[in-house]
Amino acid sequence: MPRFQTLVSALDANGRDDREIVFVDAEDNQRTLSFARLRQRALGVLGALQGRDIRAGDAMILFVADNERLLEMFWACLLGGIIPVPLAAGSGDENRRKLFRVFAQFERAWVYSDAHTLERLQASAAAREPDDGGRALFARALIHAQLDIVGAPGRPLDPAPGDLAFIQYSSGSTSEPKGVMLSHGNVCANIGSIREAAAFTDRDIALSWMPLSHDMGLIGFHLNMLACGVSHLIMRTDLFARRPLLWLELASRRRATVLCSPNFGYQHYLKQYEAKRPTGLDLSAVRLIFNGAEPISAELCHRFVETLAPHGLNPHSMFTVYGLAEASLAVSFPRPGAATEVLYLDRSSLKIGEVATTVEASHVHAAAFVKLGRAVPGTQLRVVDDAGRACAVRAPGHVQIRGANVTAGYHGDEAASASARAADGWLDTGDIGLIDEGQLVITGRAKDIIFIGGQNYYPHDLERIAESVPGIETNKVAAVGVRRGDAEALVLFVLHRAPAADLVPTALALRRAINLQTGLEVAQVLPVARMPKTTSGKLQRYALARAFERGEFDAVMTELEPLMAVGPGTADPRIEDPANSACLQNLLTICAQVIPDRDIAADTNLLEINLSSLSLARLHEAIDLAYPQRVEVVDLFDHPSLRALARFLDASGRVGISAD
Repeated sequence: MPRFQTLVSALDANGRDDREIVFVDAEDNQRTLSFARLRQRALGVLGALQGRDIRAGDAMILFVADNERLLEMFWACLLGGIIPVPLAAGSGDENRRKLFRVFAQFERAWVYSDAHTLERLQASAAAREPDDGGRALFARALIHAQLDIVGAPGRPLDPAPGDLAFIQYSSGSTSEPKGVMLSHGNVCANIGSIREAAAFTDRDIALSWMPLSHDMGLIGFHLNMLACGVSHLIMRTDLFARRPLLWLELASRRRATVLCSPNFGYQHYLKQYEAKRPTGLDLSAVRLIFNGAEPISAELCHRFVETLAPHGLNPHSMFTVYGLAEASLAVSFPRPGAATEVLYLDRSSLKIGEVATTVEASHVHAAAFVKLGRAVPGTQLRVVDDAGRACAVRAPGHVQIRGANVTAGYHGDEAASASARAADGWLDTGDIGLIDEGQLVITGRAKDIIFIGGQNYYPHDLERIAESVPGIETNKVAAVGVRRGDAEALVLFVLHRAPAADLVPTALALRRAINLQTGLEVAQVLPVARMPKTTSGKLQRYALARAFERGEFDAVMTELEPLMAVGPGTADPRIEDPANSACLQNLLTICAQVIPDRDIAADTNLLEINLSSLSLARLHEAIDLAYPQRVEVVDLFDHPSLRALARFLDASGRVGISAD
């Protein structure tokens, strides 16, 4: 395969009719678009943009959930030198704040969305009396129906490799979003590295449910696939959340060879797999399952491949990788087909610049870390101590990268761009890691490290210990360091939607488990109704720490303090019995309005009456309108009856964190 200098040249070379993108919006709603047709449509959209005097150098914020529409506009922008800026679409507070803050960072920007999303955004903004910036945003909003895409095609430009291609915003930041500037040369260099390191050929078939606002979804499973001539399926992220089993059903039917998911996606799939085991799966065609974007659980990797082995999944298909938007995605890959390797270290020995002690898996202080392979071709990787000196083998330090794929910096933020660079030009990833037998091991994020008693503790290591406690599931607990006076203390936040008093037995067990294995004292175990996460599922521990320090948990701490001293108490009388609560009656009314052709009672299991994905999506949207920011799509799986959902909502109204 040829190497490309720009993304435009990649589309021009691979504008084939025999390679296609399949957009999966529902099991019975799948649309196919050839690479050639994608280019033709993009030129039509570009013509409409140029007819509106939208020109090269303008920013186009892509705030649309429809993946087909998003990619048409994305490529129209690339062809015309307009700068696409993909953001996770939605009308919730977090999405709205990020959109407004990103828009304000540009002198001349446009917003591409859909009519429904814009209507909800305008209603939300009107209630908050938007300033002139808000009015300016809506004045520059575009929807597909307003564009004359059947007129004269646009006039494409011929970009240089150093020209800015698009801006990838970090998925977790709303207060100060950082836009990673990626040139055509950056992205194409990394695509060449990915293709070589993962041995892609145009005979591969890829399937992803990752959002196109995320670098793994956009670069890894669209741009890379197109440049490699690989047909690929893009499944809506919310469809995966509602129907995770459909993911591998599609892989089986389409004979997909390459899949991907962050760590939490494997847990979500397995939970539904155990509840309703699929039949007829054939995963023998799958050669690689990319696992990245967040800390990787060794136990979950093994459990996933072992569970799917009877369906023909290769036991060595799990492909544990490391990357970040600043690298145009990929930094390190293992060898394709190699077994997943795990390094066990004494957690008490994990100090910056000091060689960590290896131990057996059974050791009481063993912390498990998955090896993430070697640097991909063309990328340089090093680990340094706090003074910038190279660390010895197996000594944790700051992970830094350098190469043609690495960003020049952050849009409109010279200070952040400068602070991320070492004096000799290496970029600090913000991650802490080490090198063992030539392979990279990530131990945690520098900003998330908990520093107590002169020791470094890594949150996801403590969270794995917590998950050994009965009743604590993966991604349902967060270990966070908070300031208490002049020192830092450890607080565990547990996803818990019942009365706070019911958490006491589990809280006591968590304290014992953490103390036994680490010697650490857990200052507080606190319930939250929702774990703050990025659009790709990364846990936002800093949001929990800020909420704690703002005093948002003071009331529940006061309630739990005497109970933790004497043991569990009785249920909180402030929580209404969901048999007759106002919340349940509201949910019954909502359900009758949204799904009028079904007789749905309080105890009807919504997942067992063959509701379509569209009906579930509409139900979730209606509930979100009535109870903003309190119900995620996956909550419908955890609480599948209206009575159970009412109990959850009644409890979640008392504990949680406010939006940033």
